[in-house]
Amino acid sequence: MSPVESEARCFPLSFRVVFVIIYQAVIKTARARSGEERMFFKGIPWKTEKKMRYTLAILCLAMAILPAGAQAEKYAGEFMALGGGARAMAMGGAFCSVADDATSTFWNPAGMAGIFGAASGANDLEMIFMHSERFGNLIDYNYFSSVFPLKPGESAWGVTLIHMGIDGIPISPYAVENSDGDDRFEPWNGESFNFNPMNLKRENVNDFALFLSYSQVMSFGSLGGSLKLIRNDQITDVSSFGIGVDVGLLKRALYRDLAVGVKLQDATGTYISWSTGKREFIYPCLKIGAGYPLPIRKMNSVLVLAADGDFRFENMKSVSQFWIGRASVDFHLGAELLLRNLVALRGGYDMGRPTAGMGVLLNKFGPWDLDLGIDYALLVHDELDTTHRVSMTVRH
Repeated sequence: MSPVESEARCFPLSFRVVFVIIYQAVIKTARARSGEERMFFKGIPWKTEKKMRYTLAILCLAMAILPAGAQAEKYAGEFMALGGGARAMAMGGAFCSVADDATSTFWNPAGMAGIFGAASGANDLEMIFMHSERFGNLIDYNYFSSVFPLKPGESAWGVTLIHMGIDGIPISPYAVENSDGDDRFEPWNGESFNFNPMNLKRENVNDFALFLSYSQVMSFGSLGGSLKLIRNDQITDVSSFGIGVDVGLLKRALYRDLAVGVKLQDATGTYISWSTGKREFIYPCLKIGAGYPLPIRKMNSVLVLAADGDFRFENMKSVSQFWIGRASVDFHLGAELLLRNLVALRGGYDMGRPTAGMGVLLNKFGPWDLDLGIDYALLVHDELDTTHRVSMTVRH
């Protein structure tokens, strides 16, 4: 076994040990109803604590039965890293501490609970659709999020679907006019390839990810989590299935109007199992962000400044902005100027690459009393072509 494979096998084991320890603590205090005996959630109502304990126990049990023989892959499930929503992308992906629209299911699920209320204008639902075509219309990328309130201002749930597809990939067979019946290509014996390139079989590649999210406002901030189901359909009937968990914390007004968000992506490690028998493991990634709104009262406008850092421990090195040993960090910077709650101008840096965009919001549009928003994002790449992304927001 190579050192890389050995380390990959040991990494999920360490996570299971941590969760087993937590699980034991949960069991020992499962019947503790008095505040003095509680270990983790002191000051929280017992019913809420009980739900949190059960959720934690389920995660621990899930970790105990997941296979440990998966090989860590740096780019497994990479299509999900593209994100969703032209607004967040125009801000360079610095959205972990902002997370105030339906895309929070992806950027930080803890933000969902704060979407609904008098300040936001949403009462029943908020949906965001996004479509983009990359690399000369070669890759289609689609994103959909919808968030619904359970108790407005206290809890919410949401669903997200991400799709990336490539159509019409030609599959060229190994077709040889064989003169002697062996498996070797011998052109000196008059053997030749025999296939018509116009009649090649064409197949499609599709990647899907389904997020099921929940958020709850607590005394110390908002907590949220997402269960991720991943499906990959590749050429030649190869497919895979994976499951993972994201957890997030968001604290607004930590100091004055300063907001701080934390998201542990693939918190328990995400396993992807292929039909070929290969298994992949996605390392956890810690995302930390801060945002600060600056009101411009003379213009009836707000300027939001945000910054995120993605901390990984999977030996990314040269593909990251900064690294030391196996640890690496990438930064996202963004700003949004919202003018009279009608027009937004945005800009940022996504891992050193500039981004820009704008948005228009129509309040109380049409007989349905809907809020409609159109957002545009421009993403510049050093070597590949520029990407344009457009998303639409529907709020009621």
